[in-house]
Amino acid sequence: MKKVLMLVLSVAVIVGLTLAGCAPEAAPPEEEAPPEEEEEAPPAAPEEEVFEWKSQSAFGLGSWDYLCGEDICKRIDEMSAGRIKTMPLLAPGTIVPAFEILDAVDKGVLEMGECWPGYWVGKDSAFTLFSSACGGPFGMDTFDHMGWMFYGGGYELWKELLTKTGYKNVVPFIGKGEFPEPLGWFPKPLEKYSDLAGYKMRVAGLAAEVFKEAGVSVVTVSGAEILPLLEKGTIDASEYSDPHSDMRLGIADVLKYYHAPGIHQPTGYVEMLINRQTFEALPADLQNLIELSCHEMLIKNTVHEYVLGQEALETLKSDYGVTLVESPDEILLKLLESWDKVAARECAANPNFKKIYDSMEDYASKIVPYRRQFFKDYSFAADYYWK
Repeated sequence: MKKVLMLVLSVAVIVGLTLAGCAPEAAPPEEEAPPEEEEEAPPAAPEEEVFEWKSQSAFGLGSWDYLCGEDICKRIDEMSAGRIKTMPLLAPGTIVPAFEILDAVDKGVLEMGECWPGYWVGKDSAFTLFSSACGGPFGMDTFDHMGWMFYGGGYELWKELLTKTGYKNVVPFIGKGEFPEPLGWFPKPLEKYSDLAGYKMRVAGLAAEVFKEAGVSVVTVSGAEILPLLEKGTIDASEYSDPHSDMRLGIADVLKYYHAPGIHQPTGYVEMLINRQTFEALPADLQNLIELSCHEMLIKNTVHEYVLGQEALETLKSDYGVTLVESPDEILLKLLESWDKVAARECAANPNFKKIYDSMEDYASKIVPYRRQFFKDYSFAADYYWK
């Protein structure tokens, strides 16, 4: 009996062990997921520096040259997304007189100034070659002159002249090509060259020397001073700029005979001068942006002047009783001859003038004859359609 009991127990143990071996293993306890790490916020971008400038114009509020400078300032502010603030463009005399802008920019009194290179002929007569060279010079028009500036070495010579005359802290840019200036405003029509003699006339730049050759008593003042001098009788004739600017100055309130074309200033520029330390403190992208802004507005301002000038001329005739007088060829030819004398004197007396003038002649000797072969005289097709 005991044997039977032992056998039964043995079988039970064996079966139990067998069943235990076939049972699935117990699943291990689930591991707890590590807590999620909080993402660190990216560091805040550093605030971009804002450069605030004092800018002043040499041109009267509302004149076309002033508006061109204002458009350049607005474009710089806009393209920089507010990183450069050049506005408002202040009126002449707000900080310094118009004829002191170059010195003010050089000394850092102004960060930027808008003016005209011809105002600096008292510092060096060669500045007139960037503003009012009679006849172009050498027959160049505004776009020929631009070509010389960008591809004939003119820009480099301009910077060099500023340095030589003590203005090494000035960085120059051009912002508008000049409209060919009319001969000027007179109290009665001119019929011949000798009619110029005896006038007391406002003339700027080295063109003043050309008119002196004709017997004109010359006074050089800024545009804003012209009307008061006319009203006082200090001057009795004037040239200034273009129909739009001349109208805004009020010249037509006194003088009614507007003579065109002129030959004393067919080319030239409005300049934007920036203090060198101010300019070099800018990052490279903003330096490039200023150059691009000026060059963009150079073209826009130059061609826009034609539109505004045409509209202003019609207003001058209809609302102010102005008579447009065609300048006699004799006067224009005599002025060219006088310019040749003035230029020869300046070349002999001023090495800076000669170096720049020779460069212009070299460029013009290639480009002007080339264009003459391919560009029919402007009046040819113009007369066919409009005369």
